[in-house]
Amino acid sequence: MSLRQTYFEIFGLKPAFALDRAALADRYRELQREFHPDKYAAKSDREQLLAMQYAAQINEAHNTLRDPVLRAAYLLKLAGVEVSPEQTTADAEFLMQQMLLRERLEEVPSEADPAAALDELGEEVRGLYADEQRHFAEVFAAGDLEAGKDSLLKLQFLIKLQRQVEELEEDLLD
Repeated sequence: MSLRQTYFEIFGLKPAFALDRAALADRYRELQREFHPDKYAAKSDREQLLAMQYAAQINEAHNTLRDPVLRAAYLLKLAGVEVSPEQTTADAEFLMQQMLLRERLEEVPSEADPAAALDELGEEVRGLYADEQRHFAEVFAAGDLEAGKDSLLKLQFLIKLQRQVEELEEDLLD
């Protein structure tokens, strides 16, 4: 293993948005066993340090590849496209949709049946998120990096909204 490998190379995967999550998990467990710092306790300081660096890199790679938004951002980064946290999509229709969805989220507690309203909204948001993941996979595979960047920006909006739905669900259950 090398500290210069891409996250995909570490796990023996082809750089793509769609990936075999089971293969990722299996390889992660193998690598964790192979480079666990405890296995290097009796080794030289240099070998111990390398094992710690490898373990940290394996964890970071796994966390990135496991998360669709982080994986999309990483793929774009590998392709030379940087997306800053301040950037937002210029798609006015998408932004209007997000405003309306957030308004609905704010209105959920005052609904006659808040749980049902939240379930409906949550299902819609999960569907939009899944659709946008498919869209990213398509445009990235086609080499359209600008469309990929815009799709990533939309994924960031949608995952944030999805988390807000989940937080409200927890609040309603309390």
